[in-house]
This record gives sequence, structure tokens and C-alpha cells, in this order.
Amino acid sequence: MGVAVVEQVGSHYVLLDGGNRSGGLSTVRKGIDTRDGSPVAVKFVFGPNGDLSKKVFDREVGALRQLTHPNIVRFRDAGIDETGTEYIVLDWVESNLIDLLESKPWTDWDELYSTFARPLMDGLAFAHLKQLEHRDIKPGNILVDASGSPMLADFGIAKLRGEQAHSELTVQHFRSGVYAPPELDAPAPYVRDIYSMGVVLLQCLTSTQMRDYPEIRPALESVLVPPDIRSLLEACVSPDYLDRPSNGSVLAGEFARIALQRVAREEKSKNPIFLNVKFAAQKHLVGDRPERAAAEARMIADLSGNVFANYGLDRETGRRDPQTVNLFGSEHRYTLKVDEGPGFAVIAAPALDLEKLEGGRRHALELPPVFTWEVRPPAFAQRAADARDKLSTLIDDYYERADHPDTESSGQEGDEVFDLWLEILEARADLGRGEHKPLTFRSVNLDGRRSVFTLSRPIEVDLIGTDWEVTDQQSGRRFGHGEVIDQQSESLTLLSSRPLRGVQPSATLVPYDRPSAIALERQRAAVTAIRNGSTPAPGLRSVLVHPAANGAPVLETIDAWKSDLDAAKRKAVQLALGAPEVLVIEGPPGTGKTRFITETVIQLLNKNPAARILIASQTHVAVDNAVERLLAAGVKRLVRLAGDETAVQPGVRELLLDKQIGRWAESVRARAEAHLATLAAECGVDPDHVRAALTLQQLAGVADELERVEQHAKELRDSWLHDSDLATALAGEDPSEQYQDRIDQLADRKRDLATDAETYLAGALTIPTGIGGAEARAAVEILVGEANGAKELLGRLALQALWLERIGAEHSLAAIYLAGTSVVAGTCTGFLRERAVAALEFDLCIVDEASKATLTEALVPMARSRRWILVGDTRQLPPTDEDLLRATAILSERGLSRVQIEETLFQRLVDHLPEHSKVMLDEQRRMIRPIGDLISTCFYDGRLRSPRSEGLSGYDNIAGKAVTWLDTSTLGERRREQGETSYANRSEVDLLLRQLERIDEGIDFGLIAKPSSGRLEVLAIAPYKRQVEQLRRRLAPRNFKHLEVAAMSVDAVQGREADLALMSVTRSNAQGRLGFLGADYWRRINVALSRARFGLTIIGDAGFIRGTNGALRNVLDYIESHPSDCAVRAVDRG
Repeated sequence: MGVAVVEQVGSHYVLLDGGNRSGGLSTVRKGIDTRDGSPVAVKFVFGPNGDLSKKVFDREVGALRQLTHPNIVRFRDAGIDETGTEYIVLDWVESNLIDLLESKPWTDWDELYSTFARPLMDGLAFAHLKQLEHRDIKPGNILVDASGSPMLADFGIAKLRGEQAHSELTVQHFRSGVYAPPELDAPAPYVRDIYSMGVVLLQCLTSTQMRDYPEIRPALESVLVPPDIRSLLEACVSPDYLDRPSNGSVLAGEFARIALQRVAREEKSKNPIFLNVKFAAQKHLVGDRPERAAAEARMIADLSGNVFANYGLDRETGRRDPQTVNLFGSEHRYTLKVDEGPGFAVIAAPALDLEKLEGGRRHALELPPVFTWEVRPPAFAQRAADARDKLSTLIDDYYERADHPDTESSGQEGDEVFDLWLEILEARADLGRGEHKPLTFRSVNLDGRRSVFTLSRPIEVDLIGTDWEVTDQQSGRRFGHGEVIDQQSESLTLLSSRPLRGVQPSATLVPYDRPSAIALERQRAAVTAIRNGSTPAPGLRSVLVHPAANGAPVLETIDAWKSDLDAAKRKAVQLALGAPEVLVIEGPPGTGKTRFITETVIQLLNKNPAARILIASQTHVAVDNAVERLLAAGVKRLVRLAGDETAVQPGVRELLLDKQIGRWAESVRARAEAHLATLAAECGVDPDHVRAALTLQQLAGVADELERVEQHAKELRDSWLHDSDLATALAGEDPSEQYQDRIDQLADRKRDLATDAETYLAGALTIPTGIGGAEARAAVEILVGEANGAKELLGRLALQALWLERIGAEHSLAAIYLAGTSVVAGTCTGFLRERAVAALEFDLCIVDEASKATLTEALVPMARSRRWILVGDTRQLPPTDEDLLRATAILSERGLSRVQIEETLFQRLVDHLPEHSKVMLDEQRRMIRPIGDLISTCFYDGRLRSPRSEGLSGYDNIAGKAVTWLDTSTLGERRREQGETSYANRSEVDLLLRQLERIDEGIDFGLIAKPSSGRLEVLAIAPYKRQVEQLRRRLAPRNFKHLEVAAMSVDAVQGREADLALMSVTRSNAQGRLGFLGADYWRRINVALSRARFGLTIIGDAGFIRGTNGALRNVLDYIESHPSDCAVRAVDRG
């Protein structure tokens, strides 16, 4: 009798006979885990060649290791058996969806959704949030356990978002019949899975097995489902991938929303909230002559959207009062008091400006849509009382979660926070793909890397910093791409990495989203790393989820101060050194935020010279200001990171990484040349010829590499043309653009070396155009000749040339250089452009202008550090998100609200950090007191102190008081604006220029004293591009003797300061329309008026402004009520 042979895989798994399953790229056998006797599935991966099976194996193991979810099959182990075959060990699940479809266990959609579809979509959503696309969803890859719960399986051809291609193997075209979408490969991620999921759900609902695409439409029309479910399934299986929900989270959210709406329709009738609108509230709603019916109708309309609720505060104790409920509607805040009957009395309903409304919502619960708001006494009093109790219970639960974040559910709540942030990033990606329409142009002026396009029609949307590509959409030819660095209403200036050549009149400017896609990818990576705890400080996750638990800073002792700081800044620096986690610094204009940053860096390096600090900001200007101060203070080992040196201030460019490495390389080159010159002298060779020979030897190496890269690119293109379906099984991103970038770099380097060689040769030898490697080496031999020692000299030249090219270009040298730095500075997402930075960890990260960064942008630098300081001002301009907020279809599809989009990390921390972790700098020294007091009163609740009082001697007599409003009301119709989409005001331009001339002449005649011998810096500010252009056009021919004038938009002046500021209001119309200056845009007014040190002039129609609401009206009221510091002057009619 034979002895049974036990087949074992790995250390713990014994294979059983029977139960084998086979698929296209694998065989699955049932086994036992000898440690606990549990059944396992051992999957052996094979393919037509070793490379393919290895990649399938690596893909699936990489995917499953990070996917721990109840609806994704559980990964146990992986390895290679003794025959060299890769295997994966998973939980054994007896059945799959194919088996289940034979019995059709679901009677209707509700049962299918609750027991099968919802958990399956949860699993898919989790995979997509982990940036994994399954790409092969079908019944055979959906396992079903004994309880009927589904599990996604077989991630062998899954794709990680942002993954780079490492070989020519792809699975972009790997297909699974009717379950694969008709397109070969959609450019948008995840939509392939959405299509497959839609077909799977249809197959679950229909009794006919679908085998081909024409069978999908009849199945869709015949299944018995609610209309909104049918519409969603139809979108999932649409042949146009743009019609489908964009990922698993959106799909699951849409199905959940439909289910919630159906439940809400049933629940609303059970939860009537009776609201008795009192007289004061009626006045708030409809004015001084209230009418109950009109007030009630307005309230119901205002509460028809998203409603937020919290408890009011007891006026005596300051504690929450459960008897007082605040409701936040679309425009009003309602104060509710528990009434004697079964409802609430509405005792107040003021309309709030957007800032206050959003502030209230941030500290309130968003109510589920299960309540109806009733203004008639309820027919069933008990039902209304129960609804009131339910509302109170929901608010109680909200406060319980907020007050006790360390409960068992806190981990899930934390995941929900990161899920939300990832969802917002996906919305930004959606927007990036379709945010801007193509732009046509009438002409283009090509000037090196700068190209000025005269547009066919004016455009008001701010495009500065966006990237555009010049293409001929008929022929498909691409001329190049670049960043918009200047914009007028009818022209754009594009800065490209290399000159655009041969641009045809038929070409078009189209959005180029690769840079924004890269930035979003960096933000996704940061969010995911923080969520998973894989950052230098794993505790960053808990700080972000529960800021209220942030550790208290210690007030560090400082022996010697580098600069003279006020008490608030000194305390801020001491707390910054002693903060164990995060510290927030609120810095209004002129309070010395950059001086605080400089002193903090200096003191930290004094205490710990080995510390490494990262300084990041949203703008290059802010980064450069900090770097310049650090440089002036004598800080060493300082590196500035930027992709383009033109974006960096001239005084800082020498600190750019490539400049510093270049100087290091040049010093090495100089030493090499000196050594070679000595050898050359011994051989009788001209020293200039040695320099030329060394340069040509470098050129030869570059030419050889260029030829190799071009050949690789050609082979890649050819391989794509001839790949079989299976050989294309595992595609990452298309590397052709990376090849082209390298080809362009090498071509530029080759051209520069040829120019240098010609300079050294001074005509002694002609360098042919397009010289190759062999020709360059031949030229070297001619230059060296056949003198004694020439052979050794040639060998040295070749070796030195190879080394010089490597130190000038090799990535590893950048990493070595950065490892020795103390301070690295760059923009929030741009600093990672240098790959070597990704390997660095920082002891402290300082995010300047943090209030201007989106939440996820701020996380990118923070994810690289152990401690964090955020510096900003919630009352200055926030991130520019108007385009996304206008994209209501995207927000609706992804279930995102305005409050969620507008929340910055800085605002989140200001709202929720303990008081010990927040410092406000309250002394500003930029503006003299009259200007500072206006800013403090109108924008900072009077908290800002302004000790400077000395202005420009004689200024009041010539230009008016330090704060002056030049009122154009006297000009009749000439005071009005011109334009329809962008606005200008010629009269205000005339007055602004006249004011400048008056000041310039006053200085020239000695009537106004300047603070120094140089010119006064002046900002001419306007809220509209068209007005800015008029100012620039009128200023261009003028040559002021004592003034340096810059005309800029309001958005562009944030972070700048000047001696004088003149603001043109621009708007004046009979309709009372303020546009960008309205109540919601009060931060713009704050920015515009807080730039000037000595003199602020506002030019505009004061009568028009008095008839409006908002910040400008408040400013005008302040000026009129403070005649000792300010004045309103009517301009002459003539």
C-alpha cells in the first residue's frame, strides 16, 4: 500500500486533493493552514512567459497587502515554491457569484442592494480610495461566503494610481467579455470598474445570461427596479466613460443617496418640526413691516436645502443651553426656543454674511433630510414632540462625539475625514479635466521661451499659474506647453520650457493638466501616508482628526535674541521651539510673520545645529521673503527649490539647488582642468585645446546617451504597435513623455557643450552642426595630437568627462547635497519636484501663508516632518476655489458641500486647536496708526495694535489725510463703470493719476519729505483686470521722478507692501451691484487696504457705496466717523 505524499507550500500550508479552480493566469487549490486548521486558497500564478507571471504576481500581492476590508478577500501569505512558481495564500471562500446566480436568491432591488450590492460597492470604494483599480470585475472574481456576503478577489491585473511603467508588459487591453467596457482604455481612472460593476448588478437582476454588448440594453430596460436606480445603472454601463460615476466612492454614494432619499420620503412625514415664527424673527425675514405668511414662506424656502444645527449658549454661564437651538439655513440663522407646545418658538432669524454663516456651520451638525419644517400647528401633537426630541438627540450625539474623540468609533471617524479629503481631490481632478474651455487666438508673438497670445475674445477668469498646451486640433500636432505668467483681458503670456516654434494660426490653446495632475498626485500620496501612519511623525493623523487633543507647548528659554521682537512674537518663538506637535500663528498684515519665521529658524539651529527645517508656502514671493531674511541673518546650508528660476527673486537664485550643485561641479571641473593643463603642458598641447577637448569628450558621452534614448523610445513605440492582448496585460503610465523630456534635455546639453567648445577653439577647428559622438572623439584626437603622453592624456580626458557629466546631472548627487543642508525652502507641492527631497525627513516644517493653501496642499510638506508650525491669517484671501464651487454638477455627483470645499487646514486648526496651541501676533508695524486702526476696527475686531505714528511730513497738506476717500459722486454719469463682464472706470483712472502727479510734485518741491533717498513705492490697486490694464496703459508713458508705481489686481497684492496705496473702487451703477467687492468678498477689501505704510487713498463713488452692504460700506462709515485721522473729499466736477 503506497504512502500518500503530502504537498506543502511554504512553512504552514498543506494542499488538498480536489477543489481546484483554473483561470486565465492562475490555478487555485484548496489547502489547510497547519497552525489552526483553517481552510485556505493557494493561488499559483503562471503565464506564457516568466516576466508576465512575475508582474501579475507582484501586482496582486502589492494590492492585497494594503486592502484590509470585509468585502475584499483576505490576504494571508505569498512566496515562491520549490519549482519557482509564485503563489498567494488567501482565505478559502467556497462559492462565487457564478454559483449564486444559478439560484437567483434576490426577490427585488431592495434585497439585492442591502444584502449584496451595497457591501460589494463598499469594497470597491475602499480599493479606489486606496488608489487601486481592479480592472477585471466579473462574477468569477466575486466570491460569496457562507453568509452570502460578497468579496472582491483576483487583483492580478489591478493598477495602482500614479504607478510608473517598469516594462513593456501591459494589461490595458485584457478583456473579460461583456463585463469589460467597450473602450480599449479610458483616460480617466476607475471608470472601467464602474462599467463592470454595472453589468454585474444587471446580471444579478435579470434571468438571462448576458454574453455580448447588444444584450445589455434589453436587460436594462426589462429589470424591475425604481426609476432612479435604472438611471444610475444606465450611467454605469454607458459606452461613453464620461457618463459613468467617476469611482467606487461616487457610485456607492449615489446608491446610498437614492436609498436615503427613499427612506427620507418615508421618514419626513413622521418627523414634523413645528416652528412658531415670532414677531422679531418675522422682521428679520421680511423687513420692518412683517407679514407672517411671507415670513413663514421665506423661512421654509431658506430651510429647503442643507440645514445645520447646534445648541445656543446660556448668556450668564456661557455653557450650551439645550433649550436653545440654532438652525443655519441658506442665508439665515434661526434661534429656536423650546415652546410650551410640541414645537419651537423662532425668536430671531438674522441674515448672516457668508463668513459668519460658514463659521456657524463649521461648529454645527448637518442634519439628515428626515425632518419637515411646519408652520401650522400639528394635527398630531405627539408626533411633533417626538420629532423635536429626535432633533435634540441628534445634536446631543454630535456633541458627545466632539467632546469625547477617543471613543471606539474615533478610528472610523478619522477614516471618514481622510476619505472626504481624497474625495475632494478627485473633484479637483474632475474639474482639472474640464475646468477651462479651449482658447482661440488671433495672433502670437514668439520671443524665446515667452509667447504672447492675442486672444479672440476677452477673458476675466484668472489664469495666472495655469498650464496650457498649443495644439493644432485638426492635425493633432503639438507645438509645446507652458505656464501663464502674465494676463491681460485679451492676451496671455506663456512661459514654456523651450521656445515654441512654427505655431500655426489654426492652433488652439488647450488646458494642459499634467502639472496639476502631478500636484494632485502628491496631495493624494500625502493624505494616504498620513492616514496610514507612514510619515516621520505617525501622530500627525490624530492631530488632524482630533486637533483638540494637541499637546501643550512648553515656553522655551532663549538666551540671546537675533532681532528685536515685540512681546507677542517673542512668546510665539518660545512656544514654537517647545511645541511637541503643531502650533498655529495668526498674523494679520504687518505683524512680522516673516521675522517670526526667521527668528524661529535661527533659534532652533542654535539649539540643535543638526536640525533640518522645511519652509513651504503657497507662493514663491512668500518663500523668497523668508529665504532672503535667513540669508541676511547669516544662516548657512540653505537651499531654495523651484522648477524655473524665473519664478524666484533674483536675490535668491544663487541658492537654487541646481545652481549650488552647478557651482560645486564647476569647482570640480576647474580642478580637473588645472590637472589636465599640467599634463597638456608636458605633452606640448595648447591649454585652450585641452579645455575644448574635455568639453568635446563630454559632448561625445551626451551624444551617445542621446542616441540610446532615442532608440529606446523608438523600440517602445514599435512594441506598443505589435503587442498582443496578453502581452499588454500590466500597463502603467505611458513613459513616452518621460523619454521625450530626456531627449530634449540631452539635446539642449549637447548644444551648450558644442557652443562652449567653439568658444575655447576660437576658430582653430570647426564644430559641425549636429556633431555625433564618433565625430567629437575624432576632434579630441586631432586636438591632442600624437605627442608623447598623448595616449594617457586621452584616457584622462575620457575619465574626467564621464565624471563631470555625472556630478552635473546625477540624481544621487542631489540627494547627497541635500542631506547636508539645514533649511530647504519651496512651494507646498512644488518642493517635491526634486525627487531627492522625497527621501528627506525634517525636524520642523513651517508652512507660511497656510491660510491660502487648500487643506491637502498644506499636508504635502507636513507629511515630511516631525513637528509643524502653520502661519497665516483667516481674514486674508483664502485659496482660489471659485471654479470648483461653481462646478455644482461635480460637487453634487460626489456629495460635497461648499463648507467642505472651503475648509482649509489653517481654518480647521484655528477652530479646533486648544487655546494653548494658537498665538495671534497683535502688533503691526507696517501701517501708521490711522491706517492700522481702520484695518483693526473693520477687519480684526479691534484686536490689532499700531504703535507707529510717524507719517510722511507734509503729506496731509498735499495729498490729504493718511486715509482719504476721494468721492466721485459729484461727477454725475462720468462716475459710472464701463463694461459688461470686466469693468473699467476712466474717471477713477484720471483721478488716481492726478493724485500721483500731485504727490510727485509735492516731493519735488520739498513739500513732502521722503523717508529715504530712493523713490516711494506705490501700489495702484483695482479689483478688475480691465481697470488694471487701463491703469498700466496710462501709467506707461509717465516718468515720475520720485515714485515707483505698480498697477496690480487685488488678488495679486497679497503679501506685498508699499509706502502708498491707491485703490480704485471701479464699480458704480444704478443697480447697486458690487460684484467682486460685495459682502461675500470682504477679505479682498482687507487685502487691498492693508498694503500701505504711510498713505491710503480710496477713489470711488461714496454715494453708491452707502447704498450697499459689506466691507466697503463699513470702511466708509469708519472714515466718516474718524475725522481726526481720515477724510472724505468730494472731487471737483471739472
